Amino acid sequence: MNSLSTLMKGSPSSILGKRFVSKWIVFIIDLMLISLALLISFSLRSNIELYQMSFIAYYKGLISVLLFSSIGHLLFKPHEGIIRHAGVHDIKMIFYSISFSLALNSIFIFFIAKSTIFKHYALQFEIASINYFLSLFILIQFRYGIKFIFNQGKKAKSKPAILIYGAGEAGQITCEALSPYYDIIAFIDDNSSLAGKSYKGIKILLPNSRLHRLIEKNNIHHLVIAIQSISKSEMRAIVNKCIELKVEIKEIPPIEKWINGELTQSQIKNVKIEELLGRNVISHDKSLLAAEIAGKNILVTGAAGSIGSELIRQLLPFKPNTLILLDQAETPLYNLEIDLLKENLNNEVDLRFVLGDIKDESMMRCLFRDTKLDWVFHAAAYKHVPSVELNPIHAIQVNILGTRLIANLADEFGVSKMVFISTDKAVNPTNVMGASKRAAEMYVQSKDRHSNTEYITTRFGNVLGSNGSVIPHFKKQIKSGGPITVTHPEVTRYFMTIPEACLLVLDAGVIGNGGEIFVFDMGESIKIVDLAEKMIRLSGLIPYKDIQIEFVGLRPGEKLFEELLNDEEHIIPTDHDKIMSAKVKEYNLNHVIQYIDRIQDKIMKEGDTESVIAELKKMVPEFISQNSPYEKLDQLRALEKTLEIA
Repeated sequence: MNSLSTLMKGSPSSILGKRFVSKWIVFIIDLMLISLALLISFSLRSNIELYQMSFIAYYKGLISVLLFSSIGHLLFKPHEGIIRHAGVHDIKMIFYSISFSLALNSIFIFFIAKSTIFKHYALQFEIASINYFLSLFILIQFRYGIKFIFNQGKKAKSKPAILIYGAGEAGQITCEALSPYYDIIAFIDDNSSLAGKSYKGIKILLPNSRLHRLIEKNNIHHLVIAIQSISKSEMRAIVNKCIELKVEIKEIPPIEKWINGELTQSQIKNVKIEELLGRNVISHDKSLLAAEIAGKNILVTGAAGSIGSELIRQLLPFKPNTLILLDQAETPLYNLEIDLLKENLNNEVDLRFVLGDIKDESMMRCLFRDTKLDWVFHAAAYKHVPSVELNPIHAIQVNILGTRLIANLADEFGVSKMVFISTDKAVNPTNVMGASKRAAEMYVQSKDRHSNTEYITTRFGNVLGSNGSVIPHFKKQIKSGGPITVTHPEVTRYFMTIPEACLLVLDAGVIGNGGEIFVFDMGESIKIVDLAEKMIRLSGLIPYKDIQIEFVGLRPGEKLFEELLNDEEHIIPTDHDKIMSAKVKEYNLNHVIQYIDRIQDKIMKEGDTESVIAELKKMVPEFISQNSPYEKLDQLRALEKTLEIA
């Protein structure tokens, strides 16, 4: 939103917008107004007949009044306030100053002036009392009069017209914060009992078909959502309507984020696309999590990533004994350390930041040996499909061999639970990333039957706002003026917010008994081109006019549609309405070990990428490459099968 100075830039009133009257000029004006109040007081005392009034008595009395008023002003400083922004504090200071002056004047009248040479300079107490009330009234009205004139002058300079959605307490506070900078045309509220009423002269209207005419007539470009407890579905409905009417949408922050308990204009921001795609807050039993997590020693791998860092933030309130944060990325881990040490001010949780690689067996063994771990959340992985497709060997080492090492150490050192974070790309994988995660799923699930450790796998889709995900990428492209690049006009993806995904991971860890692959309710899949168009409109721009959308083709390993289950899998409901248990094909642990050993041998002895991928395709038979150089391996495999049949 534009600041007041920006709105007034270049106008004649810009001088008023940037310069302030000296406090001593205000001081003199206040004394002049107090003198006027005393003149009126004498006039009222003389039955409003000025010719009967003793001007000599007035001038003598004025000396004491101005003296005591000056003392009151210098003590309480009501003249130091900026008149155009006069508020409750300024009124309080005027009250204190004038009341103190009256107190001094009363002492002078009753105790000092009676038997001294100053008696001719003392007012009648009746006149002093009238002057007290008149001075209060005139000084207050002077300030509010100047404020009104100043604001009317700003209004005449074509302040942007806006609507406020929500006429409750939050809406009224928003009105107070924005009224100096915007012309608030109306409140919109779906509460029919408020329809037709007004707040400070601003009408409260129902959201109906007349909204379109109201927006066109007043050239409205912004709508501010001022409702604290609005559901995601309500928010989406409002935003979709505003997008249709080409109105930019903004919102107020949660009340706990207001500065010193007050809402300011700078805090009102554009609605974020993540808030529209996310769902209502999940209700869950925190007592179950608290019982499982409190006092435990927990390791989180990939701790500096989007999922790992949010998992840690959600674990902290349940007061585990120790949280070990493991990541190989130095700078992100250091930044996380700075943030978390601020949040863990009471040092209630022992936070240990470990820079390390999950492929490093000696280091990982020391870590498990030195701390008796109760839980492991394994989030470390290479996850970006195109990058992994072009650099498969290192990704396979991390995603498969690293996961196997962590799972083996969890078994060896008696960890109670290991929660492995997988992906929907492991279903019918078309890329190395998805296939490597599916291979890791196979190992973790088969390991469960041969260990006292409970191994739990969670499988979900894209998370909103994660590092390298589509939304931050689109935001950068919009900020730079476009174009937005979309791979294909028909490509769709499932999305979930990072906090929601991590909460479900924790819940899955609690309800899991080992061996499960849990699938999260991801809602409906979203067309990426629709997402791009909506983000452009939320930025106040028009798709294909202000910002172009270009289709660049699917990247290596990508497919049009993501799946949560393959054709041979089905789901079973759990006690959690957002978590389902997938019944997938189970594998013999020895067979899985043989496959992984062969992959490891290929990496160590041959180092040939195609031979490694060919071995991975044998382990994960549903892995069929798309938009990838490894499609020829599928063709070769199909040819071999044909020759076998022949």
